[in-house]
Amino acid sequence: MRILSIDFYIPYLLKDESYPIGGWAVELSVWLRALEDAGHEAAILTWKGALAHVGSGQQIKLIETYDPARGVRVAKYFYSYIPKTLAAARAYRPDVIIQGARGLGTGIMAFVAYQLRIPFVYRVVSDADVDERYKIGLRHYEWLAYSWARHQTAGFLCQNQYQRDRLAALFPGKPIHVIHNPIVVAENATAPLPRVARRYVAWLGVFRYPKNLPLLFRIAQEFPAIKFRVAGMLSRDVDQSTVDAVNGLRGLPNVDLVGYIKRADIQPFLSEAAMLLCTSHYEGFSNAVLEALAVGVPVVTRRPVDPDLIVLRHALGASAEDELELGKSVRAIWEMEANEYDELAQRCQTYVKVNHSPTVKARELIAALTPLVARA
Repeated sequence: MRILSIDFYIPYLLKDESYPIGGWAVELSVWLRALEDAGHEAAILTWKGALAHVGSGQQIKLIETYDPARGVRVAKYFYSYIPKTLAAARAYRPDVIIQGARGLGTGIMAFVAYQLRIPFVYRVVSDADVDERYKIGLRHYEWLAYSWARHQTAGFLCQNQYQRDRLAALFPGKPIHVIHNPIVVAENATAPLPRVARRYVAWLGVFRYPKNLPLLFRIAQEFPAIKFRVAGMLSRDVDQSTVDAVNGLRGLPNVDLVGYIKRADIQPFLSEAAMLLCTSHYEGFSNAVLEALAVGVPVVTRRPVDPDLIVLRHALGASAEDELELGKSVRAIWEMEANEYDELAQRCQTYVKVNHSPTVKARELIAALTPLVARA
């Protein structure tokens, strides 16, 4: 099967640059490698100049389209962006197009798929994609394009059951599949560090509204005796409440703002943490959660962003119903007896190995796409 997607962040991810990269790019890069390993062909449409920027030796196939920094406002979509994207897609001759991260690009790729007479499949990457929050952060024409594309899609790929249930109510009859995110964990992965070697509470993400930095600030204030290490950087469209929270965190003596962490350094950063704290307003299936579990780090999260309640059901940390309980959970895991903690850490790593293998998830993805391609 020939699978085509689009993403303008993956070139920065492949170079492991200090650039605010969203979870969809990270997830997509894992999917692409797993699909290639399984014998399928996959490629990414991206910005003009990306090939020279990234250099040779990459497993992921990049196809250049247009330069997003050039062109006349609005008109550029019609005389440059859409035609060049369509031409590049037509030359690749895909069997199916998959796009994630809602916005104008969703509408463009749905239009491209329509022109090529192939299925367009949307990968839901946030709970906000499927409910009344879908307009958050989008201009009027962007959410209109996304809304139109959802009606054109041949099927949806969801990260959790909440997303599936909402879409099933909105689009009865459309194929909707729940496929959890994949993550690479070597069979001989290093065993989790013992509790005595864990020195802080970790927080990881791009500094923007959905990540709820004000809640992180309040919790760090509540526990001055606990060390917090916060990794990330401001997004380009950051809101004022996030800026204020980051400034507040910078002033706390028990908080270390470590800046953006490159992909190569995420595992060492997480492996020495006693827990990963997730404060988000909403997620879909956070890659940071999987990255923490993969190195045996328990997750402390809010119940609404515990994907399919995996943390609660598999006892992988704490899944708190409210802010008060979230704070209590941070304290409980921080003060957990060492032997109990070490058992928890091993359970976290084992869970990921068993349930999120890229090989298994790639098979699930192909099984979902095959009938759509056959029908087309």
